[in-house]
Amino acid sequence: MKYKKCARCGLNYVTEDMELCDICRREIRGEKDPFDDISYDVCPFCEKNFLFGGEEMCASCRARRMKKREYD
Repeated sequence: MKYKKCARCGLNYVTEDMELCDICRREIRGEKDPFDDISYDVCPFCEKNFLFGGEEMCASCRARRMKKREYD
């Protein structure tokens, strides 16, 4: 089976019998990509861990802060 580049984006490879890759086909149809809704914000305190669903800080930073408050 031989492959060629997608006629629309020129990035992805498709089989010779296909014109467009799955991504371009989905965009043309107006379908939503399932990964568009995922937000990958980074914790502003540690700048390592990801935040999900509107969190202000990651779980490890929150635990560290709570522990610090107990000692203050």
